[in-house]
This record gives sequence, structure tokens and C-alpha cells, in this order.
Amino acid sequence: MQKKFFTLLFFSTLLFAEKLPLYFSGNQHFSERELYEALYLHKPYFYEFYRDDPAIDPKTLTLLKQTLQDYYKSKGFFHAAITPTQDAARIVFVIEEGKPVLVASVSNDSELETNDLIPFEEGAIFDAEKFTQSKEAIRFFYAEQNYCNPTLEAKAWIDIELNKAFLSYTSRKNGSCKFGKIKVTPTQNIDADILQSLLYLEEGAPFSLKDIDTSYRSLYSYEGISKATIQTEVQAHNSVDVSLVVEENEKPIRLELGVGASSDEGLMALLGVKHRNFINNLKTIGLSARLTQIKQTLKTTYDMPLLDKNFFGAEAGYENEKFEGFKEYRVFATLYFKQKLLPHTFLESLVFDSSKTYDADVDALFEQKYLFVVSPKLEWNYDMRDKLLEPTKGYFFNAQAMGSVKGEVSDATYYKYMLEGGYITPFLWNTLACKANLGSLNVYSGNIPASYRFFAGGMQSNRAYGYRKLGPTDESNNPLGSGSILEATAEYRFGIYKEVRGVLFSDNTFLGNHEIPDYDNGYFSAGVGLRYKTPIGPLAIDAGFDTQKPKEHYAFHFRIGESF
Repeated sequence: MQKKFFTLLFFSTLLFAEKLPLYFSGNQHFSERELYEALYLHKPYFYEFYRDDPAIDPKTLTLLKQTLQDYYKSKGFFHAAITPTQDAARIVFVIEEGKPVLVASVSNDSELETNDLIPFEEGAIFDAEKFTQSKEAIRFFYAEQNYCNPTLEAKAWIDIELNKAFLSYTSRKNGSCKFGKIKVTPTQNIDADILQSLLYLEEGAPFSLKDIDTSYRSLYSYEGISKATIQTEVQAHNSVDVSLVVEENEKPIRLELGVGASSDEGLMALLGVKHRNFINNLKTIGLSARLTQIKQTLKTTYDMPLLDKNFFGAEAGYENEKFEGFKEYRVFATLYFKQKLLPHTFLESLVFDSSKTYDADVDALFEQKYLFVVSPKLEWNYDMRDKLLEPTKGYFFNAQAMGSVKGEVSDATYYKYMLEGGYITPFLWNTLACKANLGSLNVYSGNIPASYRFFAGGMQSNRAYGYRKLGPTDESNNPLGSGSILEATAEYRFGIYKEVRGVLFSDNTFLGNHEIPDYDNGYFSAGVGLRYKTPIGPLAIDAGFDTQKPKEHYAFHFRIGESF
């Protein structure tokens, strides 16, 4: 009994041992935050004012010292000396970094162009982690070029007396590869043919990691799948067999709740419920309400995967929106067929729109009556960006066209099209992003809802102006909208510190009262912005001004996510 008491007392002492704040001294090549992360400790960011600085149990000093020593060695500092000091108030690691190991030579014998994948030049500090990553990058690059079974020999000779590193890479193709047998395992509620339709892999097609990655993105686009595993196995003659195993989401019904704010729409609240595997085979049905200061939307949606990458869906709902100078509410419904032949997506839909303009300041401009318009709509999307939330390279293109003929089921004969394209590329160690969009609207007879016109200005448009405040106005200075629009944006995105980035941008807009923009009268703006990286996309704050009238026209904007 006495032995058990002392054992319990000993572990209680460890459990309630007083922790002391940890600091560093003498570190030159690595920031304080990097050293904390090497010890698996979190240094609070400026907005985490409610969290204390990292603190440790003094009993772990020996272990933490060795961990930090290993970290310095992995970064090329084999002679680093680390001495812990302690008093009643804190613990300090005193660091003498010493001379680093420098890369003396790099040789690369490769059947493909892999020089850009090796992050070392003569005179650079050797980094073991970067060396390991370079080997993985070379293997990945070979696999991207259809070589699934390359040979790679990569060696690093380290002379700690001379503080030099000698690096050698040798790689060979060993023949191109093709996909072999593809095995899909069904689940209790998802058939194998539906899962097969979500894959972008074909038996006999050239082996491609890009096709595997596209298949993963296709599978995870359906929330009814909680986990997907695509396993590959190289067989004789460089044939790669593939097997797919998925796990269903154990809780297919999901409640969605969110709040937010943006300079365009003001405060926002979202409430919704979604069934992500309704009556099996990844059919999705949902009901949502989204409220902002300028728009209130109640909508129900339905989506059903078909075979051969085809999809059928529908949505219907009610929407009330406030424009400056008028308001508009509508009851709408859409039926659509979709083909996802990534990177291409095609959409054919039929849009039913019953709307009314009300509370208009000038009746002659925005006629207050009910309108019913039935519009076939076609859309094509081509997207080659590396990421959707925060892309760093790639390009995209989107084309939409819709229209109607006046008759018993539609109050207008009109057409409307919108074209948009963008290109993102590394430039001067940072990122250059460019985008342009063109829209045109022509009404031949009858009337269409006023919201069908083009309204410019705001976070996603010309940032020298407030949301939908750019362009012709009525006698009360309310925006009228335009019949055509051309906008072009260029952004230079650069790093500042860690998750903080900066942006220099130029937004340019041309508007027209008819179906062609007036290119003789443009609105040109410039500005700066900050981005802070978050798990759901960058928090963006922008300030823009009109380059011709900077004191008269300027605006501030904020949102979550890059504009493109």
C-alpha cells in the first residue's frame, strides 16, 4: 500500500509540475517561430492575444535540447552548440550556431530535365529536408511523364571537418507505363459503376499521376464520401493496376451554419441542412437560407450522379435583393444536365425566372411589374489552376450564353453572354495574375428583370468604387446598370512575412449602354492590398483609387479568398 502511495505521488508531481516560459538566444539563421515549431510548440500569432507564450516542463530539457540539436544538423549546422539555462522565471536555450556545411558540388545525370527540381547551388547551405524533398520531386516528375518505375540514386557526402557537402543525382526512365486492370469496390450504399464514373482512369491509357489526382478531386467533391484510397501496383511490362476503396460518410445529414461579412454584401448569416447520400449513390438534396444586408435567399437543391461522368440536377427558391434605386424579388427554378470531363465541364440548363421590381426611385427606368422569363442556358468551363482557394499557377476560361424568345411562356426576346479568362504564373519569385471578362446583353422585344443588366464596382470588379456603384446613374445618382461590360485586372502577389502577403493591382473597366462597350470612356484604377492565409482561404483587404480622379473615387474592400 505504501509503495502504491509513493508511486501515485510521483506521477502526480510530474502531472502538476510547474512549466516555465521558453526563449532562445543567439539564433541567427532561424526565427524564433521556426525553433518553436521544431520543438512542436506553438508561438501565438498577434491575433491570438488570449494564448500564452510556449512553456515547458524543466524535466524535458534534455529531450528538447537533443531535438533542437538534431534540427540544426538537418539544416546543415553540424557544429551548433546548445546550452539550456534556467532560473525561477524562465528557460533560455543559448545557441552558438557555428559554421554551416556548404554545398561544394552538385551533379545531375538524368534522362529528363530535372535541374529545376534540385534546390541547391554551389555555396548554398546544405539542408537534409530539402535533399529528401528533391528526391521525392524527381520521382514525382518522372511519374507525371508516364514513367511509373524510375531508378533514382541520390547521395549526399558530408565532410564536417571541411564543412562541405557533395551531392549526386542519377535517374533513369525504365520505360513508359500504362494503366492496367481497374478494380472498384462498392460500398453498402454506393454502386461500383457510380464510383467508376467518378474516376478519370482508363485501362490501357498512359499512366498519369495527374489523372489520379483528378480522380481524387472528383471523388472528394461528393461529401457522401469520407475517405477514398486509390492504390497502384506496378506489374510486368510497366502495367499499373489500380484499386479504389471508399468509405461512406457515417453521418450523411449535415447541418450548415455560418456567419461572416464582406464589403460587398455586409453582414452574412447562413443556415442549411443537406443529405449527402440521399436514397443512395451519392444523390444530394439540400435546403439553405442565406441572409445578407442586400440579399436574402431561400433555396433547395438536388444533384444526382449518372454514368459516364454525367449528372442531373435541379434547384428552386426565392430571392429578394436590394439595389440602389430599386428592389427586386424573384421565384426561380433551374433544371440542368452536366458533364464533368475534367478539366472541361459542360452545363446545359433551363432557367425559369418569375420576378418583380419594386420600390423603384424612377418608375420609367425600372418598370414595376411582374415578369416571367424562360431561358435556355449553356456554359463551358475549362480550369487548369493548381488550386481553387489560393492558386499559384495555371489558367482558366468560362463561357456562358442564355436567351429567350417572347411568347406565351416568356416576356422577352433577348440574349446575354459572358466570357471570362485568367492566367496565373510565377513571376520574379512571386505571382502575377491576370483576368479579363466580357459581357453583352441585347433585348429585342419585351422586358427583362433589371438585375439582368451589368453592374460594376466592388471587390470582384473595379476596386476604386463601392459595390455596384460604377457606371451611369439616374438623377438621384443611383446606378442604372449597363448593357455591356469589359473588365481587365492584373495583380502582383508577393510575400511579406510567413502567412502575410501583399498585392499590387490594377482594375480597368469599360461599359456600354448597348451590346458593345464604349472603349473611348474607361475607368482605370490601381491599389494595394494585404492577404493573410487561413485554412479557408486568404483574408483579403484592398484599397483602390481611380487613377484619373484619386481624391474623388476610392474605396476599401475586404473578403475571404482570392478574387481568382
